[in-house]
Amino acid sequence: MKVAIIGLGIMGSAYAGNLLAGGAEVEGADPQEAARTALAEVGGTPQETLGPWVQDADLIILSLASPKVLHAVVGELAGLIAPGQIVAETGTFALADKHAAREVIDGAGGVMLDCTVSGTGAQARVKDLLMMTSGPEEAVRKIEPILEKFTKGTIYGGEFGNGARLKYVANHAVALHNCAAAETLHYARSHGLPDDLVYKMLSTGAGQSRMLELRMPMMISGEYRPATANMSMFEKDLSVIGGDIAVQGCATPMFDAVREVYDIAYAELPMDLDTAGVYEVYREGRLEKDET
Repeated sequence: MKVAIIGLGIMGSAYAGNLLAGGAEVEGADPQEAARTALAEVGGTPQETLGPWVQDADLIILSLASPKVLHAVVGELAGLIAPGQIVAETGTFALADKHAAREVIDGAGGVMLDCTVSGTGAQARVKDLLMMTSGPEEAVRKIEPILEKFTKGTIYGGEFGNGARLKYVANHAVALHNCAAAETLHYARSHGLPDDLVYKMLSTGAGQSRMLELRMPMMISGEYRPATANMSMFEKDLSVIGGDIAVQGCATPMFDAVREVYDIAYAELPMDLDTAGVYEVYREGRLEKDET
């Protein structure tokens, strides 16, 4: 079983590590030398650029940073892939970008699937990701033995694009729960309650959430590096979700409120911080200042 991974950042490198641990052969490409070195250190074969080597893969996984990079990569892949070769696009992008990429790959004789993931980089490293697959079901079923090597499970969403739609819904919830954890910690500290007591209660009681469990310890310590999902990446995700909400025309007052908090964080905090850093907006009293 051989897998090609294009993009070896936080998520792509985690996919690679788990695939290798599961006995798969992994070849990966990334323009960053450090990312290629890291792949080699865990037993993978690094490549600086795309080439005929991708044709040997049972699955090509795309883990890319932006729509611009996505379109450039699929343009190159179109001249390299073998007939019927499956390409799994795992990023959080607008549906228009997903469909444009599919047209290029399918037009070149390949099969593109929309396969988004729910989970942070830290979760990805320990194979704690849920993947939402969409596209031709036969192709999805064919690659499931590969997917199970780096995810905890998959949900088949049906037609191409439903993977992205499910990811929008997932990250909508993540945005709300992340801010909820920050605000609740801020409120608890106003009472002078011990952080460890508050975390124990919240992580086991009725108010628990996965984001609280994962990110409140970072908020308590004030340590937001290395990021499991950085501010820059989440800014892109929220922009995509906001655009989709506008298209759907549905009321999302909670999302609108938390997006204002994130906007302050994006303006005032380093973009390489984990999104748990949104707590600093509360800790520094910025919201109270804005209300006066």
